[in-house]
Amino acid sequence: MDAPNLHLLMSLRTEPQTDTYYGLPKSTIDSEKCTGCGLCEASCRFDAIVEDGGYAVDPFSCEGCGVCELVCPVGAVTMAPAPAGKMMLYSDEGSVFSTARLNMGSGTSGKLVTEVKKRMTNAAPVTDLAIVDGSPGIGCPVIASLSGADMVLAVAEPSVSGLSDLKRIVETSAIFHPKCLSILKS
Repeated sequence: MDAPNLHLLMSLRTEPQTDTYYGLPKSTIDSEKCTGCGLCEASCRFDAIVEDGGYAVDPFSCEGCGVCELVCPVGAVTMAPAPAGKMMLYSDEGSVFSTARLNMGSGTSGKLVTEVKKRMTNAAPVTDLAIVDGSPGIGCPVIASLSGADMVLAVAEPSVSGLSDLKRIVETSAIFHPKCLSILKS
């Protein structure tokens, strides 16, 4: 999921069905309603509110927590769905491939992995084999990748951090009860 480029090797002949992926909502400030009180800027722990002749939200810094909306006394701040990337579904001669590409600055999440898996399952509800290419680490995207899996193949580099992540993914996969295989790649 972090570098979705497997479709380049799949020799798919059709264009993908593409849909917008919406991540967490982002804040917007209505300059007509804003009184310039500065409560939103003072309350934002991500420094996403900028003052440049009026208050505005830096979308790359906004984490979508909604504190600014909560503290605004005049309702000038609202949370709006924010396009975070594109989901692509390739379907060609019985093969189905589902992936996503995030916009620059957008973070991945378990929600994105779940949506990509759901699109794959809906396009190919009966299949002998479905492969989910999970991201490294053990965070929410990895847990979403493991959810519903029958088997896990963990590939790791033989470094201190690679072995640490491998140990953690094996332990995490044991919670979900799939078989777990591992490969050390040098």
